[in-house]
Amino acid sequence: MLPFRSFCTIFLPSVIVVALPSPRARPQTNHAAPSGLRHHRPRSGDDPISLEEISFSHYKIFLDASSTLPPLKSDGEYAIRLHWQDLVKFIVSSSREYLAHTSNSPPDESTSHEVNAAVSGDGPSVPPRMKSNANQGRRPSGRTATPQSVLNYNRVGEGSSYPGSNDGSPLSPGSVYQPGTYPTPDLLKSPGSKFVLLSDPASYTSDTIQQALNSLGPYSVLYLPPRTRWAVKETIYLQPHQELATMGYPEDGKEIAWLEAEESCDGHMLSGANKPGVRIRNIGFDGGMEKYGPSKDREAMIKLGDLRGLDQVIDRCILRHPRGWSCLQVFEGGEDVRITNNRVGPAGYDEHVMGEGYWADGISYAGLNGLVAGNSVTDTTDGGIVIFGAPGTLVTSNTVVTRTRMASGAINLVDHLPYGGNYVGTSVVHNTIRMEGSFLGIGVAQGPSVWWLPKPNEAPVYNHGAVVRFNLITAAPNTTSSVGYGFAASDVDNWICTDNEVSTNVVFTGDTSRMPREPRLASIPSGPFVRSPSRAGSGPTRSILQAEFAEGPVHYLLGIRPGEPAYRTFLPGQLALALGEAVVLKRVKLSFDADGEVRVSSLGDAGETVLWEAGCRDLGRMEEGSKLSFDPLGNLGIVSGGGQMLCPLTPRLQPGIPDLVLELSSERPHLFIASSDTGSVYWSPMSYEVGHQWQAKEGSFVCLTTPDSRTVFLSGMNPLGQYVILRSVGDVVVPSALPWPVSQEQWQVDWKSHDVDDDQPDHESYVFFQDDGNLVIYSGTTGLPLWATASDESPSPVTHLRWSLEPVDGLTVSCLSRDGTVTWKSGTNGTESQHADFISP
Repeated sequence: MLPFRSFCTIFLPSVIVVALPSPRARPQTNHAAPSGLRHHRPRSGDDPISLEEISFSHYKIFLDASSTLPPLKSDGEYAIRLHWQDLVKFIVSSSREYLAHTSNSPPDESTSHEVNAAVSGDGPSVPPRMKSNANQGRRPSGRTATPQSVLNYNRVGEGSSYPGSNDGSPLSPGSVYQPGTYPTPDLLKSPGSKFVLLSDPASYTSDTIQQALNSLGPYSVLYLPPRTRWAVKETIYLQPHQELATMGYPEDGKEIAWLEAEESCDGHMLSGANKPGVRIRNIGFDGGMEKYGPSKDREAMIKLGDLRGLDQVIDRCILRHPRGWSCLQVFEGGEDVRITNNRVGPAGYDEHVMGEGYWADGISYAGLNGLVAGNSVTDTTDGGIVIFGAPGTLVTSNTVVTRTRMASGAINLVDHLPYGGNYVGTSVVHNTIRMEGSFLGIGVAQGPSVWWLPKPNEAPVYNHGAVVRFNLITAAPNTTSSVGYGFAASDVDNWICTDNEVSTNVVFTGDTSRMPREPRLASIPSGPFVRSPSRAGSGPTRSILQAEFAEGPVHYLLGIRPGEPAYRTFLPGQLALALGEAVVLKRVKLSFDADGEVRVSSLGDAGETVLWEAGCRDLGRMEEGSKLSFDPLGNLGIVSGGGQMLCPLTPRLQPGIPDLVLELSSERPHLFIASSDTGSVYWSPMSYEVGHQWQAKEGSFVCLTTPDSRTVFLSGMNPLGQYVILRSVGDVVVPSALPWPVSQEQWQVDWKSHDVDDDQPDHESYVFFQDDGNLVIYSGTTGLPLWATASDESPSPVTHLRWSLEPVDGLTVSCLSRDGTVTWKSGTNGTESQHADFISP
């Protein structure tokens, strides 16, 4: 006979739920299939299911004749997503109602605890949210009535209704269960048939624990006495179907047994990798980061998953201070790994505390068809919960808090590996992210380019298939913390991100000085919902994203830091300053002053210093209601109240240039208009500068003009693989792409990088400013260098490129060191060492 803990049947009204023992050998699964319920027998499209058996993980559900599933799809199958949250909540809430109707006595203490946790969703009040939902339901509280329909079925994208909601409407965004209360009815507080309590060990060390585990063997439980501390000298290894727990399963951090890493423990503290059925329960883990600093190998503190890591559980543990990159890592290959009700963090330090930063995740999950639920994750510096594809995994009712340490991300779905961007069946629903004092970079990061910069000449990769719904970002009252970006999505496909909310007291800002500023890689300003522009046939065009998303370029949002923004971008139509108004950033401001002049000024302790004036003084106040406007066509200038252009500041641009943005920045260049689509800079009133990793392909260019905009200069790559500088002849319109061959009536070639044969185009060639300070043109055909400045040989390290106007030479391109020394300049082959701007900033 099977022991009680392995086999339990619960009789409920209209449904029978049977908890089955975990199989010793799991059949091969289709990893590409989404998680959830699937009816396996082919049926006709109108044939309902009655008295049918449906399998879900360790449970089987038998529906009676009164319960039916919706019609099947045309292919004879109907996929139904029934999450752990739905199933467990239904089981426990229905059990309570059943007991209430059949007994006058209250349930015992252990049952009452889990029942109350399941049916009570009341939590602390939260501030008003930015998005109001007319269909918004309330969280169930108290003793709810048994749902009229046993199960609610919803196709993807239709809104999820949960048992226990009296009106059948969705629950409010945010965690349904408070941290540590997520129901785990299969985790009983009684030992199996083979267990040992280490009540009086010879030494409280990992050696003693490992010897006991080895002696017990598989299918056993090792208990550690409450309030004991164990020195971990090296990795502890579990065997298949072993459980390591504190006797009595206490949850108080003062009552549980603690495993504390010694300096010699340089790898994992505990490993259950490749071992099916392991359980880790009610144990404290301290990785020793506070005592010993980061380890040499930087391994995760606890390792689970891997090819034979099936049906594993870590529940109600405390994980803190890892010396490696994560508190807990579930490797790919693992399946049905459950991480529930743990208290995770602090983990790692940012660069303001330790060197260049020793970042650490809270939970790093790459397994299949798993569960991450009911966890409290606090002060993890890299990602709070990081999902590596993990097809079929449910992430729900977790609370991520930033309190004393900066966090790069709360919940991340950015990694393309190890499943090639496959997030099919991965659901991030009903989680809460809460600011209580420190900075958070990104709330929910979705897609590779949110986290990383694309590599030169590398096509974008996409993550696909996830569902991100009913999550909440909020802040404690009177907190000084802020967020860079709330929900950010880029390079995602067949993706759902809807019904998420942000409280009105959440402040969105951040220092963007570490983020790229060149037009190809510059990003949208801070905000609650940001997404990359739609691309035809891929990305957001085949995704469902909620209406609050602001569209703009999204690259390397990971670079945002606490503080005031270093730059700000405006789309056409987004900037309109009335007389006397200004846009103020960290160290610079753009103002439309009372005298009618447009100015860019630097801000410092000594006050303001004017960097540039437009020369529109008095024109700007000629008519009442005049404004400084970046109009919908991409023109910057002073317009009258009636829309007439009084003082144009930019040259005439070719209509229809895609993705134009106006950027104001604390760093040089302080003001310019560019396109994130073409990579070209179409106007800058001062010299233009870029740092390492800048690149340009055929057709993209940098444009500078004389103060009266009568002479236009373009510098860019032509189809022959040359970098050239063009000067306008007469009145011209700035084109979308570098014109080639040039019309002698409009343009003349001032300078070219090298001579080539005109009949041998190289359309894939590109120019690249390397980290060593060398500016190099590479052939797109052979990959070999065609030309270089040799500025990497300079005694002073070259740090940036500058385009500037000079009185005689016109537009020049220069390689400069950090102190401003010119190591190479176009047209001089590096013989000049001095540099003078045509317009001094």
